[in-house]
Amino acid sequence: MATAPVLDPEVVGRKLAAMSLGRARACQERVAAEAALLERVSGMSLEELRRHSSARQWLAALGQASGASEHEVARLCGLRGGRVSAHRLLRHPVTRRLVQLIQDHQLQQVLRGEWGAQATAKAAAPEILSHMSELAGAQRERDGTRRGRATRDRDAIAASQLVLDVAGVRVQRHQHEHLHQIVLESMTNDELEAFAADGTYPDRLQGALAPPGTFTDLPALPDPTVNRPVPPAGTGPHRRRNGGPG
Repeated sequence: MATAPVLDPEVVGRKLAAMSLGRARACQERVAAEAALLERVSGMSLEELRRHSSARQWLAALGQASGASEHEVARLCGLRGGRVSAHRLLRHPVTRRLVQLIQDHQLQQVLRGEWGAQATAKAAAPEILSHMSELAGAQRERDGTRRGRATRDRDAIAASQLVLDVAGVRVQRHQHEHLHQIVLESMTNDELEAFAADGTYPDRLQGALAPPGTFTDLPALPDPTVNRPVPPAGTGPHRRRNGGPG
């Protein structure tokens, strides 16, 4: 039967004392490092403070800057204390400084137009256009095959038209025709002579345009007062004795 090893009480005591001293020394070093960090936190940038902060502080700052509640921050950081622990973490100077720096950075992005759905679309535009150019067959491999070309020709043509429109190569042309022009071009020579003589349309085109004279006349402008005849004496406005018009 194997016997248990005999422990030397003196050796065990020295090891326990060394462990206690090491734990106390580590705690003092951690407190000193945190105090030094708090002294320098006001002058740190966002990137520098992110390297010196803990993962929970960073996640809590991101959650609060995004509008998360204390309960959501506690669930995000995995805090067992719930809202109480989240409230204590959010009140930490490092976390509060991170929230302020994140919000300042968001404000700068908004002012530069780099924040929101439009900025996200602009950032994704080059990748989307590169994918569309692949579908159009604009990129070739060394062996001559077109990389990523769409299987159906109509999809490749649609992608090609989109790429050309973005590049400004394809010109969009729109044809506009007046209704009177269409009606007159559909009339024969005899019908045109009759229309020029008395302004009547052929029977087959009676419903296409309204007959002449049915449109509302434009209001006539009043005659200028400069060219009006001078009214005879005694017919103008009379003036009272106090100088007002009669």
